[in-house]
Amino acid sequence: MDDIRHDDLAITASDNPRANAPDSSPKPQKARSIEVDEDMAWQRWTWAIQRLGWLVMGGLVLTALTGVFGYGPVSWQQASDPAGLLRVEYERFERQLSEHTLKVDIAPGATTGGDVALRLNGEFLDAAEVREIVPEPRETRSLGSDVEYVFPVTQSGRPATIRFVLKLRAAGAIEAEVGLSGREPARFTQFVYP
Repeated sequence: MDDIRHDDLAITASDNPRANAPDSSPKPQKARSIEVDEDMAWQRWTWAIQRLGWLVMGGLVLTALTGVFGYGPVSWQQASDPAGLLRVEYERFERQLSEHTLKVDIAPGATTGGDVALRLNGEFLDAAEVREIVPEPRETRSLGSDVEYVFPVTQSGRPATIRFVLKLRAAGAIEAEVGLSGREPARFTQFVYP
């Protein structure tokens, strides 16, 4: 192999009649003729399933961003009592064993006198553990299955805000009722993911 030089290779190539002839070789064959065991019907089926999978994943991501699986704009809700004296801000969708805040705004007309009594239904409190209440209640009363929290009002005739930090123990739909003592409560439902 060392005896053959570059010039010799060039001469050998020019002596070849096919090298000097015009290109009469057949056109290149299409790739389809060399593929083995191709099943285009199956391939189209897998492509369709793949596209469907991408659509489902995109839908799940958009759904999660809106808050259907927890914190987000679709999840934030408000409920009021019929008299309009109490408004509850809550998240419609929660996760089991995670903490969240239930904000209760009380209108100025409901804070007459030195105290305001807020009542939570027993079914809701069975499903949720109260971790913290801000401000702290002056008194807590058990009324059957319901619990009533009595809060001191520093300035009569002014709006008040009470925050409950809750840890939801149960999964599924939880019916809640939050209301002022002796009045119709605000009702709402939270869905808790396991």
